[in-house]
Amino acid sequence: MNGQISSHPFAELLHEISHATLCGTLRLDQPPAKAVVYFEEGSPVYAASNVRSLRLAEYLTTRRLVSAPQLSAVGNSLADTALAEALCKEGILERKVVDDVFARLVTDVLRVLLLWSDGTWRYDDRTQLAESVRVKISTRRLLLEGARKMGLKFIASRFQDPTETISPAGACNQSDGLLPEEAFVLSRVDRPLALSDVLLLSGQRELDAFRTVYGLSLADYLQRQKWPRALGKISPAAKPAVPAGISPPPPAPKKKSEEEEVASFFERIDSATNYYQVLDISHTANLDDIKRGYYTLARRYHPDRFHSRAIHGRIEAAFARITQAYETLIDPAQRNSYDARLSAQERSRQFAESAPRAKQATPLNDHRGEASAADEVAPGLSRAEANFKEGYAALQQGQANVAVPHLAAAAQAAPNEARYRAFYGQALAIQGKSTRLAEMELNAAIRLDPSNASYRLMLANLYFELKFFKRAFAETERVLDLDPENSRAQDLKKKLAQLP
Repeated sequence: MNGQISSHPFAELLHEISHATLCGTLRLDQPPAKAVVYFEEGSPVYAASNVRSLRLAEYLTTRRLVSAPQLSAVGNSLADTALAEALCKEGILERKVVDDVFARLVTDVLRVLLLWSDGTWRYDDRTQLAESVRVKISTRRLLLEGARKMGLKFIASRFQDPTETISPAGACNQSDGLLPEEAFVLSRVDRPLALSDVLLLSGQRELDAFRTVYGLSLADYLQRQKWPRALGKISPAAKPAVPAGISPPPPAPKKKSEEEEVASFFERIDSATNYYQVLDISHTANLDDIKRGYYTLARRYHPDRFHSRAIHGRIEAAFARITQAYETLIDPAQRNSYDARLSAQERSRQFAESAPRAKQATPLNDHRGEASAADEVAPGLSRAEANFKEGYAALQQGQANVAVPHLAAAAQAAPNEARYRAFYGQALAIQGKSTRLAEMELNAAIRLDPSNASYRLMLANLYFELKFFKRAFAETERVLDLDPENSRAQDLKKKLAQLP
């Protein structure tokens, strides 16, 4: 099987081979450079290139591990693996030193290949690595690092459909080394979202957001709905094996036709909001429960059992999600991290649900005419309210930078909704980057809802922080006129009274 790197770059081939746990050889050609990568069970175990700077002799001399005369003595023209054997045989280098250099060399070859955007590739599942050398590579970290260095326009070309679904796929640990913008996007994708929505939520330039989503998808933190597949006709190396000592429960009696059962399976997977629901187990499940849940699904819905083109791609996507759920929950460290993430999402949901509610319906900010605006009031308000709740939840958790764009979107969509303007102003005030705009938003909220004491208290606190003490005192008095028992206003008045 062969193709063009411009259509199927090495990063995506590596991702696809890893997922299918394939064994074979991938040859890449970008004249005059050539390279070959050997895979075993989906993992790259060796790679070599004809580029001089990526040859073993160059690495050894650059690091002063061997001298030019020593290389000449064993043969400069030897292949890398043969040269390594000769150096060890002659006692010039220890095996451990050679293995360490090979690990660095192979990793560097793969890093270079990740940056190729043109050329050709050819995959052969019949050719295996004959040499004894094997290296262990962290494919996930390599793909993530590679995406950070790939061309922005090339990455953007890998996304053709803004409605493509992007779904959560894995847990994030401190040791994973995610960049802040990557961790932020990952925290926002807590359910399947359209690509266009993910780009909007990222807070980044569109090209930078494409890079972030691409890297997280390659590294299996996120799951793309529409990977351009290159090796779709090659079957995985092996089916999951049931480990000794674990007895999966017997299959349930068949009550539905296969079509109905598969349809119900897709519906359940699509509606699942966390890995426990994906595996159909409880949050308190032990390791045996997790294994039983996974192997029950593997027996029934492994992609090898389905050959119909109509559903095979969807089965593969669903089973990839099942596998990711299993790998996360079966590992104690990853499960703890994932559970912490679920708890944080639940706190955010609870904060969002506690957000102040509207007193009455509010028109959208739409200038296209009465008829068209009326047609979209409901969905527009729904989006504005969703943004408000998201921003309010972030604000209650001390994340003003996260809150500002959501609250800004809500205020822009419904400028006559006092809640949106007030909390947008409060977030701006806490952020401290645009206090003038914060004052304008708070005053707008007060004009829309003059009897709301909490909005006036927000403004009073802003004036206090800006050291506009007379204005702060006047607003505090107005708060107490509206709500004489307001303890926070009373405390602020005491602070103002103590000033010289």
